[in-house]
Amino acid sequence: MRRALAFLGMLVLSCAAVVAGPAVRAHAAADVAVQLGYADNLRANPANFPTPWEGAPDVTYGGCTGGCTFDAGAVRVINNTGVGVTVDYIHVSFGTCVYDIWRHNVPLAPNGQYIVTQTINSFSAGCTSDGSFDTSDIGPNGADWSGDCNQSNVVPLVTVSIDGVVSNFNDTGKILNTGGVDGASCGMGNESQQWAPVGSVSCPGSILSLAPPQQDLAVGTQASVTANLVNSCGDPLQGAPIAFKVASGPNAGLTGSATTDAGGNATFTYTGTVSGTDVIGASTTNPAGTITSNNVQVTWLTLLTGDAYGLKSSGLVGIAPTPEAGPVAVTGASTNSPPCDANILGLIITANTLCANVSTAVNPDSSTANASVQHVGIAVLGLPAIQIGAVASTSHMVCAGGTGGTSIASITVGGITVPISVNPGPNTTVNVLGIKLILNEQIATGTATDHTLTVNAVHVIVPGLLDTVVASSTSDIHGCA
Repeated sequence: MRRALAFLGMLVLSCAAVVAGPAVRAHAAADVAVQLGYADNLRANPANFPTPWEGAPDVTYGGCTGGCTFDAGAVRVINNTGVGVTVDYIHVSFGTCVYDIWRHNVPLAPNGQYIVTQTINSFSAGCTSDGSFDTSDIGPNGADWSGDCNQSNVVPLVTVSIDGVVSNFNDTGKILNTGGVDGASCGMGNESQQWAPVGSVSCPGSILSLAPPQQDLAVGTQASVTANLVNSCGDPLQGAPIAFKVASGPNAGLTGSATTDAGGNATFTYTGTVSGTDVIGASTTNPAGTITSNNVQVTWLTLLTGDAYGLKSSGLVGIAPTPEAGPVAVTGASTNSPPCDANILGLIITANTLCANVSTAVNPDSSTANASVQHVGIAVLGLPAIQIGAVASTSHMVCAGGTGGTSIASITVGGITVPISVNPGPNTTVNVLGIKLILNEQIATGTATDHTLTVNAVHVIVPGLLDTVVASSTSDIHGCA
């Protein structure tokens, strides 16, 4: 019923426009909203005080300025037409008592709003002409109703003229006169009434909610949180300035602001640069204080990646990474461990028991890759045969840096044993009979925030003929501080 009455109020404005005004003006008037509220910071309650108020974006304010104390009805007109309109005047009537104390011919750009209330820092009961607008204390035909808990049966009338189109709205919910009694003296205490569509029942409070409650995102991406401001009946409160703040976490102190749209929504977006959990809140302020939201969390996770394989070759023999674990891209702990390959059987390259795996962890963040091959034989026509015994490589990376290593059981070239350590130093290079061997090959790359370490147990290079990597492990980490 409440929403039906509000819709009928808007329908009156639309129909009046269609009958009394030209086509362009008719479209404009139909999308202009009229809302009512009551402003009381004498007995302050921030959640109830009409929000937005003076100083909000797109607000033309017709009321007392300079830190005033309010005890007054309030009317606002919102232009949602998409084109400019002019509010010729706003009148408010209580029987024979008519208020016409606000500026006429007020232009409103798209999304603009005109708010009127008491114009002096004072409030007087009954029908006044001095700029006070203490409408909770106005009875039939302007009688003094202060302290009176008897039902006045007065239904305030709001008259709005827009672009020459005059529309009348009955305040059937008696928002302006606090239910037809002096609310302050009759159990209400604080008389503030949050903005509600004209013709609606009273919706005194407001709710500022922030969503979503939890997000898990990779460092370097963007998070968006949306604040929603509505009155206690669920009607959106458009045009309110919302302040966002990261209260704690890696991005503590970061702030932002936005204005609620016609749905009561305002969005804050920022980029996470460091891992950890941010706690975010939102608020909006009016002359009675601050309305605060619930807190939400954004957890920033370092992106972990990795890659590993048993053997890869190009040149005379092309072999894709076999088997390959990864690359993986995750924001949490995971393991990628495909089944080992039993054999590679070829005319030039043979191998058996090839294994690879990649794992990632969080808190602390790390990436680990391992690869192993039980035996590799390489026979290139015209060159000495190469036999590689059991080999393994490992690479481990955290934000502080990476470590890696290799174990090699044996290598022979043309039947001759190559003298090597079981755990050769990084990038040990051996040239034998025209064949280049790089043992424990380590390749580190990265930036201040991204680190990668690749460890190849054995890299066999026959210039112009063959390039073969045995037991390769790569660990990565991204988005480090």
